[in-house]
Amino acid sequence: MNKLSHIDIWRRSIRLLVILLGWQLSMLAIAVEPARPADADRVQQRMQVLIDYLDSPEYAAMVSWDEHVVLAYKRAQGRMPKPLEMFTIDALRKDIGLSRSDVLSLALRGKQSHPGWAQCRRFIQRIKRRDFLPDRGARDIARQLRQIPRQTLLEMLRQTRPEAQGLTDDSQTAALSASTATPYVNYTTYFGYLHAHSELSDGVGSPLQAYDFARFSDELDFFALTDHGELLIIWPWNNKWAKLLAAANATNVPEVFVSLWGFEWSNPFLGHVNVLNSTDFTHALLTFWLSDFYNWMAARPQSFGRFNHPGEYDDLGLEFYHFMPYAPVRSQLVGIETWNGNDSFDVYHYAGGYSSAYGYLDEANRKGWWLGALGGQDNHAGAWGTSNHFRTAVLATALTREAIIEAYTQRRFYATEDKDLELDVRVLGFPMGSRLSGVARAFDVSACDGSGDSFREIRLYRNGDLISSQSVSGTCFNVSMSDTDYTSPAYYYVIVQQNDDNDGNGRNDEAMSSSIWID
Repeated sequence: MNKLSHIDIWRRSIRLLVILLGWQLSMLAIAVEPARPADADRVQQRMQVLIDYLDSPEYAAMVSWDEHVVLAYKRAQGRMPKPLEMFTIDALRKDIGLSRSDVLSLALRGKQSHPGWAQCRRFIQRIKRRDFLPDRGARDIARQLRQIPRQTLLEMLRQTRPEAQGLTDDSQTAALSASTATPYVNYTTYFGYLHAHSELSDGVGSPLQAYDFARFSDELDFFALTDHGELLIIWPWNNKWAKLLAAANATNVPEVFVSLWGFEWSNPFLGHVNVLNSTDFTHALLTFWLSDFYNWMAARPQSFGRFNHPGEYDDLGLEFYHFMPYAPVRSQLVGIETWNGNDSFDVYHYAGGYSSAYGYLDEANRKGWWLGALGGQDNHAGAWGTSNHFRTAVLATALTREAIIEAYTQRRFYATEDKDLELDVRVLGFPMGSRLSGVARAFDVSACDGSGDSFREIRLYRNGDLISSQSVSGTCFNVSMSDTDYTSPAYYYVIVQQNDDNDGNGRNDEAMSSSIWID
């Protein structure tokens, strides 16, 4: 056996120390629930009797869903639900599968992330099973709430959203600031994504199964579970958030496979956003308005987020308030899905946005956001990483949590419909995601396909408008492109196209880079 040098021993010791410190910090992060009280078993047992009854076919046959929501609020808070609460809970039932006992938990927790032991103890001391029998008064209130016209709900949302807290539609407020990018760094391309679900919310499989599948399928370099925050802690004895973080820490192997963690803020009227790398979580009933949610993120600067499947929750015309900028979190919201599940660029980019022919990414960036192009398989049925060939690729200095997170926060990533397509875009050695000032708009673009698929075309876009294209060939290429006649602030990205159509959507496979912003 070769002897290790002093430098090797020092490096291994430092790495071990970093891993141990990270584990200790993560354990502190998941300790969101105080120690079990002495009567915990009794409290849990008595609550479980009520939970089983509320989720039983017998109860469902006697009490309608709407009547149950009213009963849950009357018994938990001594009031009827507000119209917005009623409609939100019903939408979450259809969207992420809330159960009747989940509704009681949401009503009982009030302004907390989840009900605590003391709340459960007080509740079972005063509430019995008979308190959830059919109630004519509750039925009448439920009927009145259900009869509120859709247009009234829309006006209610418009009138009460707290835009005065800072949201604005003025793109001039989003002034460009320089990024911390470094030129001429050699990066390695890693493939993965940060949007998937398990049995912790509305998916299948345990969190450990999900992370292990993603790792040992040999398809992904990095991965994150992002189960719905609304379901992560329903009762104090079932801390799903702790289980998610524990599974991520148990499967993270630096330089082999990176496991990150997060949650999905799932507002059925305002859109879904994934938050990664936070020590706690929130949900749509706790932080309903975008400004509340954005402020929650801003108070946790180590976290970063991404807009999910834009357009899917715009029934009321309010999804993400159509990308009204909010300066406090502009650096933390790093990207937007240009593909989701098996839906590719055709759905989330080429089909246009909320009010224009520009895709959602361009609508957001034209208003002042700094969003890169990414995607997520959004798995609900397992097959984490193998359900298709779509990937988010990052340019990172190492396969570690720190390096992957740094690549995301610097927007050094791209969306690809080919699972091993490598793409690099630079200006004077500065990579995609950079925010630069006073530089020539000359771009060096290189791409290579790991499985031998050949390239056909490259296109350069300015502020979402196509300004140049050229033919390319072979399995690898390196070309230069420029924009010599434009001097105003702008952002630029490229789309490269191949000669094959692996996903069978009738359009050749493509990859879309994140932008370079030039002031």
